[in-house]
Parts: sequence; structure tokens; C-alpha cells
Amino acid sequence: MKAENYADIVTEVDKEQAEPFVPMAPEIVQTSSFYFATYEQFMADSADEKNHFVYTRGSNPTIRSLEDKLAWLEGGEKCKVFASGMGAISSTLFTLLRAGDHILMVNTIYGEAVSFAKYLAKFGVVLDKIDVGNTDEIEAHITEQTKMIYFESPSSQKFEMLDLEKIAAMAKTKKIYTVIDGTWASPLFQHPLDHGIDIVIHSLSKYIGGHSDLVGGAVIGKTNLVDNIFANGHQALGAVISPFDAWLAIRGIRTLPVRMAYVDKAIRTVLDQLKNDPRIAKIDHPYCGDAEQQRLASKYLSGYGSLFGMDMADEDFDKLKVFVDSLRVVSIGVSWGGFESLALPSYKGNNKENLVARGLPISHIRMYVGLEDPQTIVTDIHQAMDKAYGKI
Repeated sequence: MKAENYADIVTEVDKEQAEPFVPMAPEIVQTSSFYFATYEQFMADSADEKNHFVYTRGSNPTIRSLEDKLAWLEGGEKCKVFASGMGAISSTLFTLLRAGDHILMVNTIYGEAVSFAKYLAKFGVVLDKIDVGNTDEIEAHITEQTKMIYFESPSSQKFEMLDLEKIAAMAKTKKIYTVIDGTWASPLFQHPLDHGIDIVIHSLSKYIGGHSDLVGGAVIGKTNLVDNIFANGHQALGAVISPFDAWLAIRGIRTLPVRMAYVDKAIRTVLDQLKNDPRIAKIDHPYCGDAEQQRLASKYLSGYGSLFGMDMADEDFDKLKVFVDSLRVVSIGVSWGGFESLALPSYKGNNKENLVARGLPISHIRMYVGLEDPQTIVTDIHQAMDKAYGKI
């Protein structure tokens, strides 16, 4: 076979399907580029790459399928996915903020998101990181330059809830963007867009992926906002998810309702058996919150995520190490949302000042209840506490 004919033959074989089929699982369109039948088609599609397939750095059928599913689940007009949660966060802030703008970050937020907002100071963006006891306190921190209120509800580490409708109302009168990281609740247990929030961000690596085998992020909201973030943040910063990772996220979505129903029951079982243990000073989770937190949970959540925090009553660091190292079912790990239950101590030996600034004791541990039997998880935590802090 002549070399010059080889490419023609391979291309023709790829273009023609001998036998039609409909796969049960969605296809992985693992390609960088796409064919065009005519020059006119190429020009037309290139003029609107947000809605056509030209180059996978922009869009791709597998990625589009994931975006459509996430937009529907979250109740948004449009979704754009990214190579990581931080890709989604940085692209959103990069696109919507400009020199002279003020951003409010409320309560405990994913640390890298705060770091990126601080970094934007070199471009003239002013950050105020505030901690509030109730949602009404936010308004006192809004200035004429405030362009965005960014928050998590429940928040990272402390899992405090805010009143979404109050935040949306105070922001809309001043034309301020409202952005929530909704990863904790997943698109099933909370719908911020229904309550007036402008943009919801998710880490696909957590509940949506569900198997600890992908990294990705998503931005969901109205079409004009998402298209703006696509055209500027996504295309300029290049945080492009691969078709295979998008396919893994679609696989995760298929089992998301079953898994979320399971963790909702599991976390209640675990917390019911931990919340009165005298060796634990405090548990951070809406299920164990005060009356106001319970009211907000009832209003906004249709189920509970299984990530929580706990402060050990004894702050002795050596005992904390014994506790963590004695866990057998629960593993040490920095992410969450997969099968395996995890523990992540906040104190790393060199970050005490940071913990004090965040209002966390050195005995604070972030815990994730996975898909193992919840009673087995409780038994594991109890035996580890027995070794570290003594039996009760």
C-alpha cells in the first residue's frame, strides 16, 4: 500500500460506520479536532464556537453532554465544565471582576479560592474576607465598589449555613454578582439558582464524580453569564476538561441519586452516635446545628451531605496523632465524595497561625462518611478514640 493512500483509507474508514448502533453508555469523543464538510460550515461553526464543535479546547460532544446534564440538575440555563474546581473558580473571578472591584468572601471558604482572590490584588481587585454570625451582617460590609459576594453554604470546615434569599436580595439591588460553591450539597440537595443566586460552582471531583478518579469543575447559571465565562475565563486560562474525565463525571451522575440517598442516611447514623460523646467538643454539620441553622437547613436542603468537622475536647497534638493513626476503616485523604471514608486533620504542624485566623483549634478534623456501612465507620472512630483519649 502506498504511503500517500494510507491516510485517505484510514480517514474514510473512520467517517463511515458499517453497522449502525446505539451504545448503552455514552460515547467518549476522544478527539482534538473535528471534520467540516464545507468551508462554509467551518466558517459558520467557528463564528460560534460556544455552540458548535470546532476544537475540543472549546467544546466537545462528550463534554457538552455532561454540561447539559449538570445544567438540568441544577436548574440553570447553561453550564461550562473545567479541568478542575479551581479552574471553574479562577475563570469566574477572572471574567467577572476588574480593577477597582471589591469582592466579599463570606465565612470559611476553600483555601485556594481565597488565595486566588488575594492574588487578584496585583490587578487592582480588593478582597474582604469576613466571618459573620448571621446573614444580615453581610450588608454592613458591602461598599459602592462591591461587585461579587462569594460564599459556600454550608461553608468549608465549619459547615455553617447562610440565607441564600437574603444574600440574593441584598445583592440584586446593588447589581452585585452572587457566587456559591455548592459542592457540599451536590446538585441534588440544594438549588441556589432557584433562590436568586447568580452562579453555582461545583467540584466534579467530589459527589458528582463519586469514585475518586477524576478532577473537574463546573459553572452553572444564566446563558449570558456562562457564555461570558466561557469566552474569557475558560478560553484564556485553558482549564479544559478531557472528554474521558467528562465521561467519568457522566458515569457518576447516573448513580448520584442512589449514592446521595445513602450518604444522607449514613451521616445521620454516624452523627447520632458521635454528637454526645464527651471526647468531642464540637461537631460542625447542619444536622447538629442550633435552631437557626436547623431552620436554614430545612428551608434550603433536601438532604445532608456527609462531610463534617469535629473538634476533639483534648487538644494534645500527640493524642490527635494517635487517634488519626489508629483509624482502620477511615483513611487519611485530602479529597472526598468517593466510596472511602476519610479523615483530614487541619493542623499540619506548621499552620497554627492560619488555624487561629480561621477560628479552628488544632484538634479540628474534617471527616467524610463514605459508602461503607455507617455502623462500621462509627465503630472505627470509637476504637480510635479509645486508644487516643481513653474509653468512656
